[in-house]
Amino acid sequence: MKKVFSAFLCTLLLILLFSCDRENEVAPVEETLPLQVGNEWVYEVTDFDTSAKPLTKSSYRNSVIRDTLIHRSTWYILSSGSIVQNSKEGYVYYNEAGDQPVMIYQCPGYGGIGYMYEYPGYEMWVLTTRSQQPDTITAAAETYASYLFSIEKQYISPNNAATNTLKQHDYVAPDIGLVRSDRYYVNSDNVMQRHELVRYTLR
Repeated sequence: MKKVFSAFLCTLLLILLFSCDRENEVAPVEETLPLQVGNEWVYEVTDFDTSAKPLTKSSYRNSVIRDTLIHRSTWYILSSGSIVQNSKEGYVYYNEAGDQPVMIYQCPGYGGIGYMYEYPGYEMWVLTTRSQQPDTITAAAETYASYLFSIEKQYISPNNAATNTLKQHDYVAPDIGLVRSDRYYVNSDNVMQRHELVRYTLR
């Protein structure tokens, strides 16, 4: 009887050791940005003056170059240098300085999110809200059913009573990713820069 009990304890100990060594990854509510090595998105960037006249055009590509394990959880490294993941809360990036995830796009039903960053001489508040229903958005002559993520950056200085606000509207299509991003002049509703998806490759 003692041998059977000892064998049972050894088996239980092994199960506990293996389960502690492996962190359970909870499946995301949605795959905000399809993350698989080889996925690639190409964007056209248009700069505007304050009267909405186009000034310059350029382009860039962003791709998933490899995956990596951080705290026994799978993350993906983009060609832009960002380390990102679709988590159960939403689409997040890994903040190496703070050794923690920071949310970029929240999942449905999560509500608004806000972060405060303290710098010498000022504070920056980042507030993000998400539309509940997708809307049709045009990007580089293509249309996509996309959710709107409204991002507001408020710069507050103790030496200045005024708050400077920068707005950004990101349109994200399920199973495709970011299709358009409108970035506005400070304290203005005039678009300063627009990023539009022109083509993509998903593995």
